[in-house]
Amino acid sequence: MEFYDFYFLLEKDGMIDQVVWGNPQAREMYQLLFSDWALRRHKPAKAFSLPDGAHTGEFVWGKDHFFFEKLPAENDKTYLLIKKRNDWEWLMTQAMNYILQGIQIYDKNACAVFFNKSSRQISQIPDDLAVGGRHLLDMYELSEDISTVMTCLRTQSPVINRVDHFTSSNSVSIATANTAYPILRGKELVGAVVFEQSSSIVNADAQRIEEIDRALKQYAQHTQTVRFTGYRFEHIIGHGPKLQEAVELARRVAPRGSSILLVGETGTGKEVFAQSIHRASNRRDKKFVALNCAAIPETLIESLLFGSQKGAFTGSESKPGYFEEAEGGTLFLDELNSMSLSMQSKILRAIQENTFRRVGGQKDIQMDVRIISSCNEDPFQAVVKNELRKDLFYRLSTVMIELPSLREHLEDLDELIAYRLNTTSFQFVHTFSQITPEVRQLFSAYAWPGNVRELFHVLDYAQNVTDDDVLKVEYLPSYLRKQQETQPELVEPIGGSDAATFPWEENLQSIMDTYESKVLREALAHYGYNISKTADALGLRRQSLQYRINKYGIII
Repeated sequence: MEFYDFYFLLEKDGMIDQVVWGNPQAREMYQLLFSDWALRRHKPAKAFSLPDGAHTGEFVWGKDHFFFEKLPAENDKTYLLIKKRNDWEWLMTQAMNYILQGIQIYDKNACAVFFNKSSRQISQIPDDLAVGGRHLLDMYELSEDISTVMTCLRTQSPVINRVDHFTSSNSVSIATANTAYPILRGKELVGAVVFEQSSSIVNADAQRIEEIDRALKQYAQHTQTVRFTGYRFEHIIGHGPKLQEAVELARRVAPRGSSILLVGETGTGKEVFAQSIHRASNRRDKKFVALNCAAIPETLIESLLFGSQKGAFTGSESKPGYFEEAEGGTLFLDELNSMSLSMQSKILRAIQENTFRRVGGQKDIQMDVRIISSCNEDPFQAVVKNELRKDLFYRLSTVMIELPSLREHLEDLDELIAYRLNTTSFQFVHTFSQITPEVRQLFSAYAWPGNVRELFHVLDYAQNVTDDDVLKVEYLPSYLRKQQETQPELVEPIGGSDAATFPWEENLQSIMDTYESKVLREALAHYGYNISKTADALGLRRQSLQYRINKYGIII
């Protein structure tokens, strides 16, 4: 093994004279770069930002850490030896600290090499006490003849589940069940590893295994019996009046075959509504095809929608598009307002004529497709801003259904939370059975710019980061915790339910500032902390909004 990954032989002025490789992986990664350096007469010491006058040390280059050493060479030249820091030992050490049972590693002379965290806890060894190099019998009071480790090293054979009772160097009496394995390199004994379990570890492990076994069985039962075939109206969760009004209208128009425009912010469930309408319509036996207009590059949308004919462009093949795939069924154009006006024009023509041509094709193809589309902003405003063609808008909005944002039906929060936790519980050993009042208060005060989708992502995040049965604020994403920290104490409006609690001791300016701060925070959260959009919505200049953000210490 070389003591360097590569070294530079440097001229007296620090320029590269030669590069010598000690590691084939380093050569593969850096050869072209260093050859270019040599041609351009770069100075490695400057490129690596080495400290002036230092002969040894460490530096960071890119995202990696390297060690360097300078050695004198003949003719006033210098060797600059470079070796990348190897973190494998550190990674393996930290990984073993997450293992529940104790792990001890000894060399062939029974001197300690490594104890993991659990092993130190069993023997009550302080974290700052080094064990490396200490002999087993210096650390534990026990007979060499009955020691699991000593027996394993002496016989060079495994010792399985042997109960040891011994006393540590600080007079702690310890009983553990131990299993030791010899570690050989070829036929040569190198050392041994022992796995130890105390009574507390066994009990905790048994409980953990029982919980995991139960979760795996629930998962198997769930995956065997559930086969998701698409959303239906029953999948729309919530009983708030605005949401139910939208559901009722969608149910009524589903069988009638007319074009439908769904209007709602991102995350309000537009595709759930679109699929539900399709599966309640007379076209339910045909395909439902969805296209996210915002996610597809403009150059691909036309061929995706209309298909392509072989030879239309380099590498093209005869391939049907979404209109053909959805024949007799439903095509959902999600976020239609994100599509270019020229593409909107082509879609309008196809809908009006009930025919289209593949890209590069020569013949018209008849179509029978119901169009459901969606906008993530007010379509009338999109028409005014020239983001949506007026003629296409009126063509596709025979029925327009407005989907409420989550903040407009917060009464459904508990039902939505229970639904999400129930439908994802089979994926986790533990799932939340309780939610703290602080979390409920935070959820109710938050504006939810990402709506139901954001709520579900927050719950999934919390389940991933903890095994607790109670959902607490500390398990939420950092941006939500920050929201709680910066949330001002709300002031009851004049004429509220309890006028006696209104802070009359405050002056008018203080009351107005508190209320303005609250409005700004909610508006910023609603528009995803986009300064320009929030300023437009509030009728403020961008600079004026920035001034108020600084004034109230709002963190973005």
